Amino acid sequence: METYSTGDTVVVNHFGKNKVGTITERQKTVKGYRYLVKTEDGRDIEDLYVDDNNYTSTINSRLTKSFVKHQNETNKLINDTIDIVNKK
Repeated sequence: METYSTGDTVVVNHFGKNKVGTITERQKTVKGYRYLVKTEDGRDIEDLYVDDNNYTSTINSRLTKSFVKHQNETNKLINDTIDIVNKK
């Protein structure tokens, strides 16, 4: 099971809609970690677990991994472009 730290970007499925957010709190429980996420629209979603279909809101680890990978690749491309422009 995937675990996340405070400040990590995650994709949350909240009542059937995917939202991007940031981990603001993490609490150890018997089931693993329970998270609090602040989404991009400013809402706080509480009591989130990773890939747990027993809840209406959950952190989707597969979508999170894909989103973060794409975001990192885009940031690298932008940084490389800036470096090229600055060298000329």
